[in-house]
Amino acid sequence: LKIFDAKFWGVVVMGGSVIILFFLPWLDHSEVRSIRYRPSWHKYVYGVFVFFFLILGYLGIKSPGVWGNLPSWLFSLDIAQTVSQIGTLLYFGFFLLMPWWSRLGEFKPVPERVVFTAH
Repeated sequence: LKIFDAKFWGVVVMGGSVIILFFLPWLDHSEVRSIRYRPSWHKYVYGVFVFFFLILGYLGIKSPGVWGNLPSWLFSLDIAQTVSQIGTLLYFGFFLLMPWWSRLGEFKPVPERVVFTAH
């Protein structure tokens, strides 16, 4: 909410960050569902997502300017606001690009399933 000047757009982004989670089953177009059988670089993508999710949660409860400003010859950049903007782009990019990146890579073969059948 703090990275947008207008309150309306802050509320839209906040609501969108929750609503996009409900579309996750339709956004993931991977051949397999388990992380075990996905390419190893998928784990790094998830790790970056979790890292920025936690950073955005932390920055959301702190006051603006908590990390100070970066000196610039033209204007001063608030470090926390810049990290929040980058994190917000990565958060939504993770979900909006998921139909594309979830299909990439070499998947490990999925073993046969153990299915119980009653006698």
